[in-house]
Amino acid sequence: MLSQGGWLTLIYLVLFLFLAHFAPFIVGALILGVFLSMLIEAPTALFSKIMNSKVASVLSHILVLGLIFYALITFFPVVINEGRKLFSMLSTLTISQEQLDQVPEWLIVFINNLNKNISDSALGLINKFISYAPNLITAAIVLIVTTSAIASLKSMVSGNLWKFYSIKDREIGVKFMKDTYKQFERFVHGQFLVAMMEGLFIGLTCFIFKIPGALFLGILAWITDFIPYLGVVISATPLLMLAVTERGILGLIIGIGILIVANQTEMWFLHPKVQSNALNLHWFIIIVAILLFGELFSFLGILIALPVVVYIRNFWEYFVIKIK
Repeated sequence: MLSQGGWLTLIYLVLFLFLAHFAPFIVGALILGVFLSMLIEAPTALFSKIMNSKVASVLSHILVLGLIFYALITFFPVVINEGRKLFSMLSTLTISQEQLDQVPEWLIVFINNLNKNISDSALGLINKFISYAPNLITAAIVLIVTTSAIASLKSMVSGNLWKFYSIKDREIGVKFMKDTYKQFERFVHGQFLVAMMEGLFIGLTCFIFKIPGALFLGILAWITDFIPYLGVVISATPLLMLAVTERGILGLIIGIGILIVANQTEMWFLHPKVQSNALNLHWFIIIVAILLFGELFSFLGILIALPVVVYIRNFWEYFVIKIK
């Protein structure tokens, strides 16, 4: 029979999933804030091997936050400038009546339908963004506050974990929470490695195929890899715009090819392989969990899938079969 501590652990999970469903922006911002603070800790562990730990922490903060700041201040000027170039290219594009008559009718219908679908999708996206704007602003504030306060919160929560359990199950409950958090840290560090490989691949391929801004595109891909769904759109927008304005239709094909290869390699190989080693989970369970939680919780589901799976596994081992 499940102990009182086991029931409490289960209730905490249900409460978290309830909040994730009904307040995805706030919960997502909190999770991303914890992610970001752990991402800063990832390089710190590497730098600490060759220098003082305090210096390593400062250097890690400067490096990670500096790269994020660089990507932010570069993103909008690039999109605006390339958008102007793209509009100028399209406005000067002329097709004679003779050439138009040679185009198959099915192709004209396809292009018109595609144009309508793109316009409708863009309008829908803009309307959705406007409707979500207040939530996004609130989420951004929560993200900044969480990232800056997580260091003090971590020590405070760690010292008060015993309050979440009754006296009978206090020892095993605290051990469960700390073990789960350590595995969550390994998950974030694994995600850091996956994102770094993703950014490196996109940066190198853009450089090889002579797409301008390869360094910026690689850094942007690394940062946005932590944002489910929307991250792909953010990193793809400047990449495709730069590819088209620099190399035309061939550039567009190359850009799409780079994005498809990077995305599919990460989804089916890098992410399952790295996280399988980090979390001691089979790659098939990882893929199914990501797809299932993505379906249930949309963009937030991708973010919480593996931490929730680890939580459930630890719950089973600590409170059901009691092997720990």
